Amino acid sequence: MARHSRRQFLRVTAIGSAGFVLGCGDPRVVGVGDADAGVIDSPDAGGLTSDAGVVRPDDAGVDAGVRPDEPEQLSESFNFPLGLASGDVEATRAVLWTRFDGSNPLRLRVWRMEGEVFAERVADERVLPGDGGFVHLDVSGLEAGAPYRYAFFEENMAGELVSRSRIGKFRAAFAAGTKAPLTVAGCSCTRQGRTPSPILRAGERDDIDVFLMLGDSSYNDDVDSLSEYRTQWAANLGGPEYRTLRASTSLLATWDDHEVTNDFNPETISASRLANARKTYFESNPLRRDSVDPDRLWKSVKWGDTAEFFVLDSRSERKPSTRFNGSPQIYLSVAQMNWLKGALAASTAVFKVILNSVPITDFGFSVFTGDSWLSYREQRSELLGHIEDQNIQGVVWVSGDHHFGSVGWVAATGRGAGALEILAGPGAQTANPAYALLRPPRWPFATGTNNYVTLHLEPVSRELRVAFHDGAGMELFSKTYTR
Repeated sequence: MARHSRRQFLRVTAIGSAGFVLGCGDPRVVGVGDADAGVIDSPDAGGLTSDAGVVRPDDAGVDAGVRPDEPEQLSESFNFPLGLASGDVEATRAVLWTRFDGSNPLRLRVWRMEGEVFAERVADERVLPGDGGFVHLDVSGLEAGAPYRYAFFEENMAGELVSRSRIGKFRAAFAAGTKAPLTVAGCSCTRQGRTPSPILRAGERDDIDVFLMLGDSSYNDDVDSLSEYRTQWAANLGGPEYRTLRASTSLLATWDDHEVTNDFNPETISASRLANARKTYFESNPLRRDSVDPDRLWKSVKWGDTAEFFVLDSRSERKPSTRFNGSPQIYLSVAQMNWLKGALAASTAVFKVILNSVPITDFGFSVFTGDSWLSYREQRSELLGHIEDQNIQGVVWVSGDHHFGSVGWVAATGRGAGALEILAGPGAQTANPAYALLRPPRWPFATGTNNYVTLHLEPVSRELRVAFHDGAGMELFSKTYTR
């Protein structure tokens, strides 16, 4: 196998648990508190030389151990009980994640793929797990649109690779200006103790470019301490369904209420409980934290000019005390609302996909009104009106929470009558019987069956194909819209 020059290697930096990044050439973690996974920088490490703040194999050691094009020959280790994952993938960078329960030295390798051939080893770094064994590494220098695979390896004291995690896959996002077909999938509401078969079926596919986690991915009701939250997350992520899905493609994620506790009120919940919930949400998922406000969830991620994904935090910044008489009503913080309106108006993407958790649709029944956008009608009208008044095309709302799947228009008349919302899931939860009230023509499909959704985006024709799939992999419904 040809050796690689250092210029060909990706840059790998460690994301601290407080959201700070291990800087190039600077092995210190900036800030206070515990640090998450680090990239080891030690010029004295045997067989390794230091370059730009990370450890790389020297030229003599590139071909040592398992050949990069044959990683499968090493057996899987039991020390990666939650598998591995990739997320927040952009055109040139991605966050790679695992939890490591072992004590041996740990190494990350990343390959650019050509079909099923491990064509080029593009990262080879020794890493140090952080608090709780979690690893979050920001890998940059990717080739836009290219397919990659990656794995974490255990080394023995002699520096030999002795076992590995499973091998994960992801695709780098499209470069700016690119309009290419994209396949997206999503789900919500996977309760521990129930089998999330739709998640497994999605993970068995090889055509999903990015998977949307739309909230209630872990039911953490009635827990409080950090260890209790970690136990709840592990109960879901450690199952074969999530381990398969998270290895198969990259993730974009938001949260809903159950990642904290059922219908939590951010104005009254204890600060320590919310902090533990937030910490375990970030440490359990492959997320890139904001450099200025590391607790912020809302962000956007671009896939060229095909799609821009707007990830909302519809839970932790709301103020329920303003629901009925507040002026202004606060469902999204003022900062988040202003960001969203500006970013939607400025987006060059054909499809503007909003990850919304709790739906914005007025379903015509009141069972969820107190917990949804409908109790904050001022902000709801402000946002829907902005989209219409600015003639922002291609907006698609994707949500969860309600324990049924559906596709339909946000409103029967007025603001939102031309806005499409898709509810994905539940993935492992009891059906909400209210789905039976959703009838054509406004809702061509609704189901209480546990499901996941796929969205196939064709930017040139502006066509969006929506399909629902059950836990056996059967397609329940599909329809193509032009946006």
